[in-house]
Amino acid sequence: MREIFPREAAANPEPFTGERLTASAHGQVEIEHYHRYLFSRGFCRDRDVLDVASGEGYGAAQLAQVARRVVGVELAGATVRNAVANFSRPNLSFIQADARSLPLSDASVDVVTSFETIEHFDRQEDFVAEVRRVLRPDGCLIISTPDRDIYSPPGAERNPFHVREFDRAEFLDLLDRHFRYVSLIRQRPMLGSGLIPEEPASISPLIFQRADEQSFSSDTALPGAPYLIAIASELVPRLAPVSLLIERSDIDNVGFADQQAELARLRISEAMAREAAEAERETARLAVEAARRNAEQSEADARAAAVTLTHTRAALVQANTELERLSGSLFRFLLQYLPRLWRRLAR
Repeated sequence: MREIFPREAAANPEPFTGERLTASAHGQVEIEHYHRYLFSRGFCRDRDVLDVASGEGYGAAQLAQVARRVVGVELAGATVRNAVANFSRPNLSFIQADARSLPLSDASVDVVTSFETIEHFDRQEDFVAEVRRVLRPDGCLIISTPDRDIYSPPGAERNPFHVREFDRAEFLDLLDRHFRYVSLIRQRPMLGSGLIPEEPASISPLIFQRADEQSFSSDTALPGAPYLIAIASELVPRLAPVSLLIERSDIDNVGFADQQAELARLRISEAMAREAAEAERETARLAVEAARRNAEQSEADARAAAVTLTHTRAALVQANTELERLSGSLFRFLLQYLPRLWRRLAR
């Protein structure tokens, strides 16, 4: 039956440090964390639930949508206060405590969830024993941890927040010492295509993976899954349904991801080419305009120089004419005056 329900997220998130998911983080880490809580919803309906290492509180709030009561336990006091401020629900509370010493009475909850927690501290045996103590006889633990063989293979960079990681055998061995039944689930964030029968399948799933550019592989178990999720119980085994989380914001239409990426690259290349061509045309236009302006300026300068030269020549002609006039007058004066002056001096 289809159900639509709110996605819980802190309105005032803490910064993402890599240790715990906050509403400041997105992408793969967000998808894988939310999927664990969404998967657990069906186990928590009308039950009393304890969420160990509840962090910012989004997961406990997600479970509180269907649970009778949810208690979130978190070691960091500031994170607890932030969770209380962000998620106010009548059936939801948060307390500060160590996961290896839970402040709850014996057999007080039906379900314990604890995701990506156990690898963060030592004395893991004490933690599982505490979970077993607070669970009711017919209760169950839903717990996840990285698979060391895949999450931290030899040569990989070590996660600085992890104290001790488990491989599959070690994880099962720890839980088997405290619970009669343990069902193991593998989780792997991926992009792909889902084929889910409408009727419950009586055969193992068939999973294909792109091995390389030239080949595929097939398997009946999820290959390369970096996370292990276990459902541990005492009285009856708890079966896990097939579960998919389809993230529409980032991964919708993922079957066309490569094509869309190529189209985006082509669009960017085309846009850059158009911009380059436009810039080249604009540069040529500006060059022509500058040449035209230079030519016009040169022509104007030439006209001005011609006018100046004409004026100068006219002034020289006029000066020469005046000089010639004055020279003629002086010569005539001398011709008339000098003989008279000579005769007078001669007396």
